[in-house]
Amino acid sequence: MKHWIKIILVIGLSYCCVAAYAQKKKVGCVGDSVTKGYGIKMTGKSYPEQLQLKLGAGYEVKNFGHSGATLLSRGHNPYVLTQEFKEALAFAPDILVIALGLNDTDPRNWPNYGTEFVTDYSALIDTFKRVNPKVEVYICKMTPIFSGHKRFLSGTRDWFNQIQELIPEIAHANGVQLIDSYTPLANRMDLFEDFLHPDEIGARILSTTVYHSLVGTKLPLSVDITLGNDMVLQRDKLNKIFGKGTTGETVKLAFKGENYTCKVDQRGNWSLILPRMPAGGPYILSVKMGKEEILLSGIWFGDVYLAAGQSNMAFPLRNALRGKELMEKALDKTPVRLFKYKNLVETHNVAWDSLTLEQVNDGAFFSGAWQKPSAKSAGEFSAIAYAFAAQVSAEQGVTSGIVEVAVGGSNTESWIPMRTLEMDNLLATYIHSWRVSDFIQDFCRERARVNLTLTKNRNQAHPYAPGYNFESGIANWLNTNFKGVLWYQGESNTHNVDLHAYLFETLVAAWREKFQQDFPFYVVQLSSIERPSWPSFRDSQRKLARRLSNVHMAVSSDLGDSTDVHPREKIIIGQRLARLAAKYSYGKDVQVDVPEPMGVSVHGTELVLSFEDCEVLKTKGGDALQDIVLLDAKGKELEINKIRMEGNKLFISFETGVLSAIRYGYSPYTRANLESEAAVPVSTFNIKIN
Repeated sequence: MKHWIKIILVIGLSYCCVAAYAQKKKVGCVGDSVTKGYGIKMTGKSYPEQLQLKLGAGYEVKNFGHSGATLLSRGHNPYVLTQEFKEALAFAPDILVIALGLNDTDPRNWPNYGTEFVTDYSALIDTFKRVNPKVEVYICKMTPIFSGHKRFLSGTRDWFNQIQELIPEIAHANGVQLIDSYTPLANRMDLFEDFLHPDEIGARILSTTVYHSLVGTKLPLSVDITLGNDMVLQRDKLNKIFGKGTTGETVKLAFKGENYTCKVDQRGNWSLILPRMPAGGPYILSVKMGKEEILLSGIWFGDVYLAAGQSNMAFPLRNALRGKELMEKALDKTPVRLFKYKNLVETHNVAWDSLTLEQVNDGAFFSGAWQKPSAKSAGEFSAIAYAFAAQVSAEQGVTSGIVEVAVGGSNTESWIPMRTLEMDNLLATYIHSWRVSDFIQDFCRERARVNLTLTKNRNQAHPYAPGYNFESGIANWLNTNFKGVLWYQGESNTHNVDLHAYLFETLVAAWREKFQQDFPFYVVQLSSIERPSWPSFRDSQRKLARRLSNVHMAVSSDLGDSTDVHPREKIIIGQRLARLAAKYSYGKDVQVDVPEPMGVSVHGTELVLSFEDCEVLKTKGGDALQDIVLLDAKGKELEINKIRMEGNKLFISFETGVLSAIRYGYSPYTRANLESEAAVPVSTFNIKIN
């Protein structure tokens, strides 16, 4: 309380100083070291100084930041006791921008006085209102604290989140405006050398954010990159049409004789919702703002799928076996539409130049547009995804839209949202140190080292960095309704099978939460190749598909290559995924699931193994069963005398011994050939026998 008595005395003195300033609109920037510009090497580059340049001569912007200041009046360094606070009151700003809270995450502050945060923030706002009752007040969400901060996991992360949640409530309670200073920087660790203070580029982004909050945004009319001519929108769902424009302008959308309108917001964003539509098309949609108009044509309502992963998902149709046959059939009238998110640069074993490094940091790694199928567009598209879409369209009689987002060599971590990673006590330990962490596969670390040879930025971004591909690619599609996800990834995580299982489960849950859609995942199990960790990995994928809700797996180990990690037999895999979708997305009564070993019994020297999702077991081509092994308690192979199949059971006679396990398809490059009556291959498995 004594702090605020002193403050009221200061207010009285400040009235005397108001007339001394020129009649420009005065902007006071109150804050801590981020406002002050701590760590910015170039003078004149703090966010208030850059804001001054943007606002121009009609404004006078003053920096009242104090490094280390707390919002809490009983914190270790209260802002209300600083000289900058007195000067800010004397300045009597017409516009006040407050950015405090980062230092309140200190263990000296939040655990002791956190319950006073709302009271103290409200008192600070009221103090400036007493000086100038007409002051426009804006309070800012905190800029990020990244996982490399020394106290991130020992309290700072959680206290940061608690404070961040309070700030919008404080804005609402006090009738002031809220500025989101967090989101534009949330994925820009490259701009935070010490994981806390933005550099001059970060300050520029912050100044731009504040600028648009104060004066609005002036942009030409546009629609989002995920929309465009020849797009497919998900049938029977509400679909968002959105883009950019000029603040305060009215956007008018015309569709099927109906008109929809909205205003462009302070940040230049607009959005409108189309009503649910059955399958059909083509349609035309018009968007207008003033004299500007965008006409979108060739719009279809059908089923939209997202295909993501690493190089085997990116593998183009033109290189696949029998791919040319599909390419020759790819015509304008083919009921498939394609959106290939092209990579800025491939992750080949070369050093990237400075421009590429900068663009990667900016998140400008993906680009693309909707296309009709042609020999060229289909030939460049994912073979698996195209084969899937072509079969789904043919079977369901609707237009399929397929979005490909794939990066060769990418790990699972790169596809998980940054926020999810940060909130996980295990994964948060290596977000910032991934380039030297054993959690990341050595291939990824070495390839990134080569690509980033010329960078001087300790936190340089890369498509193998945790969170990068989600935030730069997948996140752009969060407003899109997807019928399902096709997923082919894991080669870059085979070094740690248990970690991958944890990562994949995390990814599935995070995507569904972010999209607010419980879509199915149609997953390709890794193929077979002479790499020793792959059998265990394939078996882990089998278990994940059984355990996780609405995750369905297609086997590909029967189509592998002993030396090539990119086998060319891709069309069959796409068709297997389409058969899974026929059952789980369209409700067809078809046998498509991988036969699953369920019951093991041993009678003397005969083992009986029963399978689920299968009525009749057989071998491909009627050949002898391959790559099945029985192990004794010492891990020694037992000689198999005879194998016979009856219905959904395997009967295996063996030499005398104590069985401990049965393995199938467990050679890295396997010729395993067991399948169901519907020709669905049995997966690699390793089952212990008690």
